[in-house]
Amino acid sequence: MALFSKPFNLLTGFLFGGGLALTGLLPQIVKGPARWGSLAFPANVIILSLFLVFLAGAFLMRRKSSFFAWLGSPAAAVPSIAWCLVFTLVMGLTAQVPGRGWLGNMISFWPFVLCYIWLTTVVGLVAINHITRVGRSWREVSAVLNHLGLFVVLVCATLGSADKRTLEMTLHEGETVSVAVSEDGTTYDTGLSVRLDDFTMEVYPNGMPKRFASDVVVAGKSGKGTAAVIEVNKPLKIDGWKMYQYGYDEAAGVEGEMSILQLVKDPWLPLVFGGIFMMIAGAFLMMFTGLKREDAR
Repeated sequence: MALFSKPFNLLTGFLFGGGLALTGLLPQIVKGPARWGSLAFPANVIILSLFLVFLAGAFLMRRKSSFFAWLGSPAAAVPSIAWCLVFTLVMGLTAQVPGRGWLGNMISFWPFVLCYIWLTTVVGLVAINHITRVGRSWREVSAVLNHLGLFVVLVCATLGSADKRTLEMTLHEGETVSVAVSEDGTTYDTGLSVRLDDFTMEVYPNGMPKRFASDVVVAGKSGKGTAAVIEVNKPLKIDGWKMYQYGYDEAAGVEGEMSILQLVKDPWLPLVFGGIFMMIAGAFLMMFTGLKREDAR
């Protein structure tokens, strides 16, 4: 019952989450959904830096402030997880189509965003706490890997989304192209030089596409051309871009000389994978230390 016996306790956490959800309705009504696209570099890096400074300050203040002490405790962790799970459940039960009401784009729904930030704050403070105690035992090392890895995933997957680019590049045989277009029609210079040498297509007897691929030469930052064949499920990786075979001239079919490539760049993705690997390593280390304790008995 200790979680209920302090000024900031488990019940406080559930009420706090409800307060955040209600508070989030104000910007949702006044300004509309959260606009993650506005947090592209360098805004996301600045926000991350300020957030880390806040976490460090909150951790240092935990002995002087019962609120900050609570913020990094299980009494805050449990309700923050519960509130985010509720929103995630709603997300899974509703069609996520932007423009179809508040619940149609839960990732940008302000009540969920605020609870997500709260959860991330709790995870960050717990991670810092374990980091300061890492020399005590291997269990602390596994706890650091688990919580810090989760923190990295939560932060980088969110802030990094604004820097992700998904573009389409239309190529004709013999032409060299360096620009591509986003879904909203914005044109970007990719920094690549792509020449389509040949588009090939194989079909089944009924005329359905069996295989289609693009023979291309791609020059990146080095200026050196790389010859490659791009086909479905076999993308080309170069200078942080993944180039996928995406489409073709459907009217021309096998006689077509046009190819559409999809270019995807997500510079924060390696950090997200790094966080995932940290959690996996932490889980294995926790299992290993648990087995050692059992053997010692």
